[in-house]
Amino acid sequence: MEKIDIFATEIRLKTSQMLRHVGYGHLGAALSTVETLAVLYDEVMRYDVNDPESMERDWFVLSKGHGGPSYYATLSLKGFFADEELFTLNQNGTNLPSHPDRLRVRGVDVTTGSLGQG
Repeated sequence: MEKIDIFATEIRLKTSQMLRHVGYGHLGAALSTVETLAVLYDEVMRYDVNDPESMERDWFVLSKGHGGPSYYATLSLKGFFADEELFTLNQNGTNLPSHPDRLRVRGVDVTTGSLGQG
């Protein structure tokens, strides 16, 4: 299995665990973005976990906010925040709202909502 396939599998696993823990969410929308996220975050994009707002970074816009859980799983796996935070998805006081919010989620460049708002 190639490195990128392993990373994609890890994203799928974390996404599924997160949504199972919460008990609801857009699993299909989230899983449909996994391969794209895996390739971009493992092989293509320039980013710095220690300086997520670096002017040298590439920006990622998740146009469909319903895919947020897989985006969060990716960011967590890359070290932007601890895995434990994934299990606070959409809960009161969380930093991980249903749709990505650049003011609340470390590593998110653009706030997005429902389909196509990116």
